[in-house]
Amino acid sequence: MMPRVAIIYLCYNNRAYLEDVFASVEKLQYPREQLEVVVVDNDSKDGSPEWLRAHQGITFLPSEKNLGFAEGNNVGIRHAMLHGAQYVYLLNGDAKLHPEAIMEAVKLAESDQTIGSVQSRIMLWKHPDIVNVTGGMVHFLGFGFARDNGKAWDGVRSDFRLLGLDVQDQKSRKSDLTPFEIAYSSGAAVLYRASVLQKVGLLDSFLFLYHEDLELGWRIRLAGYKNVLAIDSIAYHDYEFKRSIKKFYWMERNRVLVHCSHLTLRSLALLAIPMLLAELGLILFAIKGGWIREKVLVYVSLFSPRSWRYVKTKRRESRLLRRVGDREIVRLWTGKIEHQETQSFIVDRLINPSSSALWKVLRAFI
Repeated sequence: MMPRVAIIYLCYNNRAYLEDVFASVEKLQYPREQLEVVVVDNDSKDGSPEWLRAHQGITFLPSEKNLGFAEGNNVGIRHAMLHGAQYVYLLNGDAKLHPEAIMEAVKLAESDQTIGSVQSRIMLWKHPDIVNVTGGMVHFLGFGFARDNGKAWDGVRSDFRLLGLDVQDQKSRKSDLTPFEIAYSSGAAVLYRASVLQKVGLLDSFLFLYHEDLELGWRIRLAGYKNVLAIDSIAYHDYEFKRSIKKFYWMERNRVLVHCSHLTLRSLALLAIPMLLAELGLILFAIKGGWIREKVLVYVSLFSPRSWRYVKTKRRESRLLRRVGDREIVRLWTGKIEHQETQSFIVDRLINPSSSALWKVLRAFI
């Protein structure tokens, strides 16, 4: 019998996507009796709750306020685990699934009990031959970004084959169960092993938005488990990079909090000067981009007693959870920022080469 899986679909004003998303769920090639669809609505105002209440075959959990990405998903995860789910699969509100997505992810997870999360290969909804995510990347200064975003799948597939992975075409019935390890799994389309979540905890609600999947992936690795990519498990995401002011606030605050929560003091000391120098560049970037007010608010938040208490608690929990050293954690980190929307002459020709060279040196001392 196949394991019991719960798909956690977090809805926040996603009415325009619901028909296509749930049509894709209906076509999933997975035993229906072993599959539960749990929908959490984050106080949508666009008619989504009314549509979902009328939809048959789902467990609907409405919220009276916006709980954020982390806690919104946690509501569904807790329900699923209380009702016997062996795996939970997080699905973004603007993402749909290939019919074999769940089956392929579960098959890979079942092949190795040290796998804590399985990232689906996420393609762009409107351009299905273009990659959105093949796994989360972590820059040594704390930035998290999508691996291979914006690249044509044919080129990425060739890269995987050079690594010795037997990558099949979508129509092939043969799946590749060779795990490709990644730093963390994107929360847009990911399978988590419930027993691992019971050990390491759920998404961190304090982070609210952004880096919460990165932080959970870090805890999974700290506990000695792996985050991997299932190449033949495919999801389609209607992704568009939005340079919202609020987004920069959460991303900047959370990357620092996560680093301070989990790196040893020795590693933090080693990275302190590069991180401080990076702040000077980020301040200039914030002035130019018109979000210097949000950057100042980041500093206000980071130096608040609430944040210090949070970091103190997280560091204690991290020590109790830790089964591997920082050298193992940073093994999958990078010195480059390779995100389509951040590409520029300065980034490609100056920042990335110097950052990569610096990381090569620093990594040897961790």
